[in-house]
Amino acid sequence: MTSSNTSICATEEQMVLQTSLLLRVNVILMTTVAIFTFILTYRALFILKQRPIFHKSTKILLYTSLIFVNIHEIIFMVIQCVAFIRSFTLSDKPCEIMRTTLECRFKNHVLIFGIAGMNFNQFGLTVDRLLATVIPQTYSHLGSFPGILISILVIGCSIAAPLIIAIGDPYDDIVPNCFFFPQHSAPRANIFLIILSALVIASIFLNLIIIFANKKLEKGTRYYVSQRYQKREALISTRIIVYIAASQFLGMALYSTIVLTLRLHKSMIPVSMYHNIVWWAYTVPFAAVALPALLIHRINLVGSNRKRVINRITAKVETQEEHMKSLKELWG
Repeated sequence: MTSSNTSICATEEQMVLQTSLLLRVNVILMTTVAIFTFILTYRALFILKQRPIFHKSTKILLYTSLIFVNIHEIIFMVIQCVAFIRSFTLSDKPCEIMRTTLECRFKNHVLIFGIAGMNFNQFGLTVDRLLATVIPQTYSHLGSFPGILISILVIGCSIAAPLIIAIGDPYDDIVPNCFFFPQHSAPRANIFLIILSALVIASIFLNLIIIFANKKLEKGTRYYVSQRYQKREALISTRIIVYIAASQFLGMALYSTIVLTLRLHKSMIPVSMYHNIVWWAYTVPFAAVALPALLIHRINLVGSNRKRVINRITAKVETQEEHMKSLKELWG
């Protein structure tokens, strides 16, 4: 990158963007979402530990998902808060308010790592559910091994994602803040977003097939208590994973679709409007907060349903006992 001051100075439109009320409101909103994510994650971890709904392997993958979600929220909150502070402290310094892609390199890589991990691990959860359906006996004896292996693969792929996106990037351009991809990496970043959306769609599709298969298998094992329990456990777990996958899909599909559309028509959109829309189109934090929220909701719902069934059975037994007692009294 050239060292001249003019190359790193913000234009008038960029200054409007960097100091706009819309940007500041967005930062406050996304920071609030991040805080809710941290609080809900703590609650979700507690419930996961207390409620024996999931197989050990699935539980490990859910823990991994929560880790990725919080890594993403932490780094995104840092990026947002820095942008918020700079919008006030550098509001009259156009040659200092912009960021170089080189100084943003680490934060941008961690952000991509978090996004990739959230989505790759979602697909990993689907693979885990597939194993539980196709080879239930073997899966039940493997314990936590499938979850550990899939988590290691997910972490490896997530580390590789930002490195592949940035291959050959000279990091010689400027960006409003570290949230944006470097200009030279944009084509690979677009492919990355498309791949993530495709993985989420595949996850939803496969999970729906798994639900259907488990329902059929559950009926076929009606008189085999052990096998039916395994199928029921797989069915409950898969339904929860489908809800999570749907939230991930909405978050990633909205973001990737809107951003790709904007990039294709970038020349027709004013700079300040373009960047403001990109800021507000970043729906990944909502997908992140949805993970612990949906986990808490669905696990509590399963627990409530179980209690209701137990109460109903208990009430039925009591009624029968009372009926037998009344018959004994009737017959003397």
